[in-house]
Amino acid sequence: MNPVAKEHTSLVFEGELDNLHYLVLEMAGLVINQLQSALKAVQDRDSHLAENIILNDRLIDNHELTIDGAIVTLLAKRSPVANDLRKIMSVSKMVVDLELIGDEIVKISRLIMALFDNGSSDPNQLLLRDIIKMGEMISNMLKQVTQYFDTGDLDGAYTLLNEKWDYGEEYQAGIRRQLTFVIENPRILSRLLNIFQIMKSLERCGDHCRNMNEYLIFMFEGKNIRHRYVD
Repeated sequence: MNPVAKEHTSLVFEGELDNLHYLVLEMAGLVINQLQSALKAVQDRDSHLAENIILNDRLIDNHELTIDGAIVTLLAKRSPVANDLRKIMSVSKMVVDLELIGDEIVKISRLIMALFDNGSSDPNQLLLRDIIKMGEMISNMLKQVTQYFDTGDLDGAYTLLNEKWDYGEEYQAGIRRQLTFVIENPRILSRLLNIFQIMKSLERCGDHCRNMNEYLIFMFEGKNIRHRYVD
């Protein structure tokens, strides 16, 4: 191939990879905003905001489709190898987790609408405290994963991997705290079930963030650390 033509092809390929990178950042930003809005809906007892979150989920779905199309085009046109192929495959996995987080936020939003239905009294603020605490923890995880993806920070990804995130323990502790309320007032049982489901969805969001961080490490250094505790 002519050296000039080869250089041109390489520059075009780099541009396509950069575009893929920015698409993922945009999608992650949408998911982060959706999660923050869901927490605000809980704090403000705003069922209308929760309804808007559900409607906005289509933006995340559209980004997933766009990214999938870009990946298929890159694989078909460029036949990437080594680091480039690793990045493309890692992105394809991360996008799935982002979309699944978006789905969990939709579930959370529907439950928020049920919690603050006009036909019933608002739940006590103490019942909502565990949701906010877990939600902020998951939001911080997602922001860090997105930042490390953007900057290519392998050390940061390993720090996040080894950090003790207590969202699972917080979920269990939250259930125990919530059960004390229902013992004192059995009439709030239906509300507690909704809160339990919200917290379970937040726990799943945390698991998806962990998955994304593991894909980052594979992307950066080619080390597959998934199922690392399996013999």
